[in-house]
Amino acid sequence: MLNIRVRLAITFGVFWAMAINYSLAATEDVIKLTFLGTGAPRPSLDRYGPSILVEAGSHRLLVDAGPGMRERLFQAGGFELLTDIDMIILTHLHFDHTISVPGLWLSGWLYGRKVPMRVYGPEGTSDMMENFQSAYAWDIRYREIVGVHEEGSELIAQDLESGIFYESDGLSITAFPVEHMPIDVQSGELLGLEGDTLGFRIDYQGHSVLFSGDTRSTESSNIIGFGNDVDVLIHEVQVPAPGDSPEARLANVSLSVHSTPDQVAEIFRQTRPRLGVYSHIIPPELTSEEILSATDYDGDMLVAEDLMTLSIGDEIRVGVTGGSGTNIFTESDVVDQ
Repeated sequence: MLNIRVRLAITFGVFWAMAINYSLAATEDVIKLTFLGTGAPRPSLDRYGPSILVEAGSHRLLVDAGPGMRERLFQAGGFELLTDIDMIILTHLHFDHTISVPGLWLSGWLYGRKVPMRVYGPEGTSDMMENFQSAYAWDIRYREIVGVHEEGSELIAQDLESGIFYESDGLSITAFPVEHMPIDVQSGELLGLEGDTLGFRIDYQGHSVLFSGDTRSTESSNIIGFGNDVDVLIHEVQVPAPGDSPEARLANVSLSVHSTPDQVAEIFRQTRPRLGVYSHIIPPELTSEEILSATDYDGDMLVAEDLMTLSIGDEIRVGVTGGSGTNIFTESDVVDQ
């Protein structure tokens, strides 16, 4: 069980557990997470858009690609990390989860990656990626003409259905639908928008993490079933804006498709993860203390911060990362000959 001091320390914005640098790679039986962005659509200098790096053995992939993801990835691991990621899984197609896909795809290729970027996501993902390729076709042709390697400029996408969609070397990734599609607030009925929104569960060597994606929380949430024996459950949260100003009313429109602290607490009570984690914080200026004090849950939990790390093994270790890669390209060794 995670030491309760972690929860108390995070509440006051202090990482109590030892820091984990990026240079400490994930061991054979550990899932390592790096929170590249813990915010939402609203701009924030402290919480960039939602994106989490997952490392398990030799696997490295991203869950979502929100604003600033490329910069946070570079901050965490320099050119070595920027050019090493070739797989992104998307929970849904909102801009705050997808806007950095082109930035990583093209930056990673331009500075050394020579394998295609693979993107998995819900219905519509393949169409979106085709549009990205069309939008940047001139850019790619230009750079190839002046001498940039051609390998690695491909963008390969796949629309997902529910179930296991990736299995390799002990890593298994399962997609499942979550409740983030628009509803009639009075009746609760779906309003007929095409598409889907997904959560993901990742299992590796006996350890597991669940990503809620954007979702409202109800009694029929698939997170309850998929999260019953999970080590770490990462859940989004929205705290209602007070008052009746035009800005407050507009901010609270999204409450029908997001989860309040009370609703998340019920999910945590039903699933009892070893550690519950808040990310995708709405609004991003909320402090850890404010969010945790609004959550009636007696288990171990914390609020993620940008560049925080979690190593999930027999113990769950919390730390911070940054500055361990090479940030001057000509001093790196990332271009395979």
